Amino acid sequence: MKRQIMLPLCWLALLCSTAFAQADRFELGQRLRACEAAWETQYNGESRRVAVNHLKQAVQLFFGLKLSEAARELDAARMDLRWPNEPTNFARWAESLFVKLDSRFIDAAATELPFTLGAAYQAPDGIQPQAARLRVTLLRGKQVIGKPYESKISTLPLNDKLALKGLSDADYTVRHEILLNDKLLAASEQTLSATANLKTRLERLQQAANALPQLSTDSESARALLALLDQLAQKTVPETNLPAARLLAETETALKEVALGRGFYGQGKTGQFWLTLALPGTTVPVRLLAPQAAKSGKRLPLVIAMHGAGGSENMFFDGYGLGKIATLSEARGWLLVTPRGSAGFTPTRAAAIIDAVDKLYPVDRQRVFLAGHSMGAGQAVASALATPARFAGVAALGGGGVVKEADGIAGLPFYILVGAQDFAYAGARKLAFELKKAGVNSVRFREYPDVEHLVIVQEALPDVFAFFDELAQRQP
Repeated sequence: MKRQIMLPLCWLALLCSTAFAQADRFELGQRLRACEAAWETQYNGESRRVAVNHLKQAVQLFFGLKLSEAARELDAARMDLRWPNEPTNFARWAESLFVKLDSRFIDAAATELPFTLGAAYQAPDGIQPQAARLRVTLLRGKQVIGKPYESKISTLPLNDKLALKGLSDADYTVRHEILLNDKLLAASEQTLSATANLKTRLERLQQAANALPQLSTDSESARALLALLDQLAQKTVPETNLPAARLLAETETALKEVALGRGFYGQGKTGQFWLTLALPGTTVPVRLLAPQAAKSGKRLPLVIAMHGAGGSENMFFDGYGLGKIATLSEARGWLLVTPRGSAGFTPTRAAAIIDAVDKLYPVDRQRVFLAGHSMGAGQAVASALATPARFAGVAALGGGGVVKEADGIAGLPFYILVGAQDFAYAGARKLAFELKKAGVNSVRFREYPDVEHLVIVQEALPDVFAFFDELAQRQP
């Protein structure tokens, strides 16, 4: 009888992306990435220990759907990491502010962009200085486009417009800064995309999409990207920064190629791609990294990374240490794919993903690795137990599960990594115990002191890839 892993039905399952307003999700993601960046550059043990207390609170508030309070705790953790000697009350106030753009995808002919400066939460001990100013700058790369907006901040919310002129088809950066005299108190950046004849081009793409042939990864990816672009044009706030101008041009080319009976994705193209993989009887949204090594056409190792509850296919690329897993994969010349965990997960889906990716880029079937965080850790283990012969190793970070039966997995190595301050610690230890009890020959377990649920991934990924490197060298 085949053995199965039983995924725990806990309060994590209450979380799904549709529960949040996208604006809140985007702003929370911005603050999480800023906190991760601060963690990455702060090695002082005491500062990290203090920050961990706020991070643990942020996790509880996040799963309780109290997003503004979670944002406050993320900022408190970041300030502990950046200013061990305490930030000023002015800085606390400035860090609580955010800029919401009226739209993130506009026609290049637009002459102004409305925006709102508001507070994500009430800053504890924060004090607004009378001379505080807002500066909003439009950038293309490092080049400043037009004249920056500047205004004194008197009352909140502050509603105004950024003047635009001479935009082209491009993905820009909008940077907002909170200043006190000449001192920078806080800053943040977000993507603004512009393209000529936006409405007309989207309408033409919709007509082309309606005439697409049968289901394939190319056709389904083009349809999904078109739907995403249309939402952005309708002023929907994306969950993360997206290069919409690039994606529009890509979708136009993909639709032309599919209409001519040719493929577009894969074929040695390198970079990051938002795809919808066509699997037997279903589809799954993914984000894929094709490293420079993909140009060779040779078979490459593949990492399948599964995100935690409330995340998406973007999480491993934009978060978890500012996309550290993509950097580690690119450095090795490995393919990386991150499926959306909430989109019809089944334990056999990862095996089908391997086959779908292999149609785009040749996959080294002896070197396919699974990694997962939190909910994704349980999904990774379940996938490995369902089709153990398809994988060379599994890394479960900050998550667990109950292994009831496990035929055929004795030779599949597992690595369980968890923070000592992680609420999932007990579950991770139990997972390691159950795997050993089920007869798995190689089960490694590592705990990280002064690490909790949010930062375990970025902290442990170097060890995960050292594990994968070791396994890759064993294969013929």
